[in-house]
Amino acid sequence: MAEKITAVNGEILKWARIESKTPLEYVEKKFKNIHKWENGDDYPTYAQLKMLGDYYRKPIAVFFFPEPPMLRNLPSSFRTLPDIASSVINRELVKIIDWARVMQINLYEMNDEINPSINQLVHFNFDLSNLNTTAKQLRELFKANLSIQKKFSKPFDAFEFWRDCFHITGVYIFKEAFKNNDVSGFCIYDDVFPIICINNTLSPSRQIFTLFHEAYHLIHKIGGIDLLDDRKLGTKYYDGYEIEVACNQFAGEFLVPTEDFVIELREIGEVNNNAVEQLAKMYSVSREVIMRKLLNIGRINRSTYEDKRNEYNQDWFRNNEDDKNKKSKSTGNYFATQLTYKGRQYTELAFNGYYAQKYNITQLAHYMGMKIQSVQTIATQKGWGVL
Repeated sequence: MAEKITAVNGEILKWARIESKTPLEYVEKKFKNIHKWENGDDYPTYAQLKMLGDYYRKPIAVFFFPEPPMLRNLPSSFRTLPDIASSVINRELVKIIDWARVMQINLYEMNDEINPSINQLVHFNFDLSNLNTTAKQLRELFKANLSIQKKFSKPFDAFEFWRDCFHITGVYIFKEAFKNNDVSGFCIYDDVFPIICINNTLSPSRQIFTLFHEAYHLIHKIGGIDLLDDRKLGTKYYDGYEIEVACNQFAGEFLVPTEDFVIELREIGEVNNNAVEQLAKMYSVSREVIMRKLLNIGRINRSTYEDKRNEYNQDWFRNNEDDKNKKSKSTGNYFATQLTYKGRQYTELAFNGYYAQKYNITQLAHYMGMKIQSVQTIATQKGWGVL
């Protein structure tokens, strides 16, 4: 019989269930003794504890704490959202947010609690009085002039370039397949290891926009969520409305600087569907971003913008459904997916720590969220040697 872990704190088990927004009746179907575990009348085995941790999306170590950790609750973490938009924070999204928090804890451990970046984004003294100035400052911090951005032929390549830029300034980018099409991504502010998590089911161009929406949250030293349809923000002002609108404006200005955009428009001439496609490809952004830019400078009216926006959204949902159907017929590449989600930067950090003998292969597997056999396979595929 497997040994029971008597050092587990029942109050922490209860806290983890409540904090993960998991209804008790759901837990009871998977763990029949949850009442006894929470009350201290019985204890789980290590295997059961691991399953419970995976279910709640909590690291096992937290179950041995003397009291619940002082994690900022979700509403205060994303306080810029209105009440109506806060409804998107459901159980599935909470699981992803908790996973992102675990990745953040891993970054602390692997880096000995010190961010090695010399020029950290969250410590840079931005001029917040003007969006255009802030955008230019971030470009300088990234050392990424517009000519580099315009050379990318694929939005995926552009995304990975920006991912590197964020990493150099101390921000890690993770991805997950959100089971929530309302949310494009979110960021968790931290003055040492801030992170951004992107919904990988969206197009790469939309993912790029979300990166810079969240960047503006981090610049303001707050967490935030980017909604796929910002009309859910409403037209009524609320506490946080202005910063959400500003995040969208900042992302648009950073990716498509107005000064440069006006020059390109002169070269193109007539604004039609082909021109919008050409400009979107040039800046590695979505067609909607281009249409919003045209609206802002007065080249199209609100009605035209809304019509095109609806058309683009319908195209996206239709194409996304087609992609899902194609993926359901194939097994996909598990290892490639995991590397995409965690990113080259995080993966190399984890493996370098192992090769430097900072921790063993079991801990490496924990940091990667994989089985030992899987991290061994990655090392072989990458030509990093036998683990």
